Amino acid sequence: MESTVLEAPLSLSHQDGDGLMVPPCSNVPGSSAPGTAEMDSNGAAQALRLLAHLHAEQPTPALVARLRHAPLSHGPLALDRDDALQAAALVDEVLSDLPERVTRRSLSPLAADFAAIHGSGELRACPTEAPWLDEKARADAGASLLRWRTGLETDLRRPPLERLPDDHIAAELALLAALIERGRTVDTVLFLDRHPLRWVPDFCSRVATRCREPFFAGIAVLTNAHLDDLRDRLGAACGMPRPDENGPDLQRRRRWTEGRFPRTCACDP
Repeated sequence: MESTVLEAPLSLSHQDGDGLMVPPCSNVPGSSAPGTAEMDSNGAAQALRLLAHLHAEQPTPALVARLRHAPLSHGPLALDRDDALQAAALVDEVLSDLPERVTRRSLSPLAADFAAIHGSGELRACPTEAPWLDEKARADAGASLLRWRTGLETDLRRPPLERLPDDHIAAELALLAALIERGRTVDTVLFLDRHPLRWVPDFCSRVATRCREPFFAGIAVLTNAHLDDLRDRLGAACGMPRPDENGPDLQRRRRWTEGRFPRTCACDP
């Protein structure tokens, strides 16, 4: 997959959302980091915004019509890796198997599963960051999110995000998209490490292994794949390897690969 690197090099170090000085990204448009394909910033942002929408609202006849018109396997969520390809094909197949005239009644199984994930907590898969952290880390994470959101509130309060907590998966995906659209590549990497990658892979693993409807399993796998791919590409472009590559991150990625349940979060009984 060929496209362009996200930004020109920054001339000065700058502060990230947590107030720390960070180095400039060393890559320039048209160049590619060793071992990674270049990335289309518009496509990456569109993919994140679509994923945010899918996590924010339950499927409706209008959404199904849009996804049938633009299948996931051919749109911004198309990603050249096996897990993403299979997940996109799964979602497309689920939608194609629905009646030609989709009604809310025909979508009731999807609505029930969405409620189990995002409403009732039946799956014990919290769609917000705080329950996945220990109590000492929650306050710091909440304050950190407020700093990251500074200057982005206009984007992050548009429907349906305005009714969601700041640490909801959809809100964090939308924040990532906003950072990418503004060319803040280093900040995108740092935000990934400090927020989504701390808990979203576990959330997605739990949804994929516990949900009833394959539609949501596919969305969960696609979400994890896109965050993982985005971190690898941007990290390579900016010379920022994953932290603790032999520690918790590697264990989490191995746990996902082996299909194990993620570690228990505070939403478990």
